Amino acid sequence: MDIPLELAGNFMEPRANHFHAGLDLRTQGREGIPVRAVADGWVSRIKISPYGYGKAVYIDHPNGYTTVYGHLQQLSGTVGEACVDQQYRLKDFSIDWTLEKGAIPLKQGEIFALSGNTGGSGGPHLHFEVRRTKDQVALDPETFGIAVPDNKPPEILGVRLYPLADSSRVPPYPAKAAGFATEGINGFYQLKGGIALNAYGTVGLAVHVIDRYNANGAKCGPRSIELFVDSVSVFSSSFEELVFDVNRYCNAHMDYGQFKSNKLEYHRCYRLPHNKLRIYGKEAVMGRIVLEPGQERRVWLKVTDAHGNTSHLRFTLHGASPSEANAWPMQRPEGSLFRYDAANSIHEQDVRFELPAMALYDDAFVQYARRPAAGRAIKHLHAIGDPLVPMHSPAELSIVYSGPSPEKAVVVSMDPDGSVGASHGGKFDGGWVTASVKSFGTYTVMLDTVPPSISNSDMRSSMIGQKSFTLRIADDLSGISAWRGTLNGEWILMEYDPKTKSLTHVFDKQTSGAGRKDFRLTVTDEMGNASTYAHVFNR
Repeated sequence: MDIPLELAGNFMEPRANHFHAGLDLRTQGREGIPVRAVADGWVSRIKISPYGYGKAVYIDHPNGYTTVYGHLQQLSGTVGEACVDQQYRLKDFSIDWTLEKGAIPLKQGEIFALSGNTGGSGGPHLHFEVRRTKDQVALDPETFGIAVPDNKPPEILGVRLYPLADSSRVPPYPAKAAGFATEGINGFYQLKGGIALNAYGTVGLAVHVIDRYNANGAKCGPRSIELFVDSVSVFSSSFEELVFDVNRYCNAHMDYGQFKSNKLEYHRCYRLPHNKLRIYGKEAVMGRIVLEPGQERRVWLKVTDAHGNTSHLRFTLHGASPSEANAWPMQRPEGSLFRYDAANSIHEQDVRFELPAMALYDDAFVQYARRPAAGRAIKHLHAIGDPLVPMHSPAELSIVYSGPSPEKAVVVSMDPDGSVGASHGGKFDGGWVTASVKSFGTYTVMLDTVPPSISNSDMRSSMIGQKSFTLRIADDLSGISAWRGTLNGEWILMEYDPKTKSLTHVFDKQTSGAGRKDFRLTVTDEMGNASTYAHVFNR
């Protein structure tokens, strides 16, 4: 883009359930900035969706790389015309179109889109990736010359300790802190107050680290983390390549609980049993630190960012005696032990929960509690496990239902404040409503018999001179599933934006003709409830 280069996020920065696959380029808080091809190539894929990357264009280049441009406001020129034609052919706003090689060539610097805020974007920006075309592995765009000024070393903000054996123990954190805080300047850190940490048995640690570039305060991620104990390398991780098939294992690398509940970026410097990320070194102990009573071990953490700026944290780990360790408070595990490498289940009154093998990253204790119905819930609430324990694969959850309209029953998650979290759909069979759920939490059954709402935003009886029109749509439970708009009986392209709950049609070559227009819209939710809206106008 023809604006100063500034990042809102960098390559392999940890995000919810994944590492970031590229760079987020700021667009000065606005949309509509022309986006240019970084090199000669051809459009290989166009993916349009209300979610994820929103409107995205993939360009293959002769040197074996693919560049990806996401959250676009609109596609323009030949690319935009081809996209709209394909959407009309398929009669669908959402498309994932693989094009033939060379069908739409682009020259370096050629404008093919405008920047936007579509899909899962949290604000206007351009998401940009570089991938190897042959295997679609993502690489850091900064290594291809898109460099952002940066001479700031990473910030090391804290350390957490974890017992890695049944007999291991770690001390409590100070007051209500999430870890042991650090202090330092110019890339050299120590534990606050220069304290030495005590622990007993085999332990691991995690380091809270962020990186910032010169021009802004956005929190970004490091390039590598190395852990040395008594000058010997015991663990290393390097964020050089992102393999999408294993990207969700980010939840095993990060302290998921701290990331989800406190937005703290604690990188584990040891490997959980079920972690298939390919970012780790070949150290045999993989971050497991063994402490004998009275033993002192010197710990050195070295963190490097994408531009080679390095920070260091040094401290001493002291082996506690059994009596010292027994004096530390310890929370006794409650519930059933779920082995990560085995299938696990809960069968209680009115509920069945089936979790497949390898759905967890480590063994975990899982509690179950049955609570009275609340709010719109028509059945009891079923609290299953701790939402701060991540699940890699979904579980099958079934809840008994014996009321009216069973075909409209949905499994719903409840937030801690008692409000509805999200609908997970559901299929009724033999007295049970079954859905796939991706996390532990509190679930119940609700009925969705109310169709989506549709309201006119800016349609009038005369639309002469207007470039577009918008309607507001919303659904109070299961969510929008499909929509179909027509003019004089012919399908028209309508763009759905979940963030603004809007459907918009921009008059195009299929719809821009003059005359009387009979507009009809049908919107359907996930449970099949439908609403219709009709409006006649002249253009």
